Amino acid sequence: MITKLKITNSRGDEFEFSRLFRLTKGLDLSALEASVNYSTGVGAGSKYQNTKLENREFDIEFKMIRPKNANEILMDDKRANLYRVFNPELNPMRVDIMMSNGKEYYLTAHLQSTPVMPPDYSNNNATGQRVLLQFLATDPYLYEKDARHLEIATWVKAFKFPLKIKQGGIKMGSRSQSLFINAINAGQNKTGMVISFKANATVVLPALINVNTYEELRLNITMAQGDVIEVSTYEDDMSITLIKNNVSTNVFNAIDLYSHFLQLEPGDNLLRYEADAGVDNLEITLTYRAKSVGV
Repeated sequence: MITKLKITNSRGDEFEFSRLFRLTKGLDLSALEASVNYSTGVGAGSKYQNTKLENREFDIEFKMIRPKNANEILMDDKRANLYRVFNPELNPMRVDIMMSNGKEYYLTAHLQSTPVMPPDYSNNNATGQRVLLQFLATDPYLYEKDARHLEIATWVKAFKFPLKIKQGGIKMGSRSQSLFINAINAGQNKTGMVISFKANATVVLPALINVNTYEELRLNITMAQGDVIEVSTYEDDMSITLIKNNVSTNVFNAIDLYSHFLQLEPGDNLLRYEADAGVDNLEITLTYRAKSVGV
């Protein structure tokens, strides 16, 4: 059950539903339509080809409550504020929701018209004004609010406070010995991620491998100290960017011919990193959000 709902337009204006802007119908995000494609041959029946999720359409109906002894001037001001926030020219809009279990999600949608506020007495009377917002989301998925960050190859701190420095010095940190990490995708669908390769010294041909599927993402590049390569494997935003001396360069052609833009399947994803040379100089960070078709 949705317990909190907030909408933010592209300008940053926010609108949060409350007791003075009360939902008259629950936000229904179920029944996402899908196109299921088949091919037919000379035999009986047909053969399944693929499935594509369609755009998500949804309405938000609420009532703008008229405060006790409020005059029409106050109600006009409230209507004007709704038009200011819910202006289709300020698309896309982010819809944030919180569930009764405390989990938070968001989706990005486009307002299909200005707010519908019928002036007739059944919709605008002494109790308040009924309002309808109509949205369409071209990306139908719901994303968890907070991105997940996983570090695979890092340095582990070896000191704590209060700090006592003994004769001969102390060990400030140690290199993590594990080449593996389990990236857990808590969503309902596979998702891409941003893979960040950081070189503390020379690294030759860095790679990340999915141990479960044997797919790998390998870069035909030699990294110098301080170099960072960010690889986005999201299906609608695939990119490879080298950041050297704070200058970003597109190095998409550095990907190996037999590489894959790795995806995280729902559940466990065991990953391993390697390099042809300088693997101990490599640090890797994964950033991703779980996505779902419904909550």
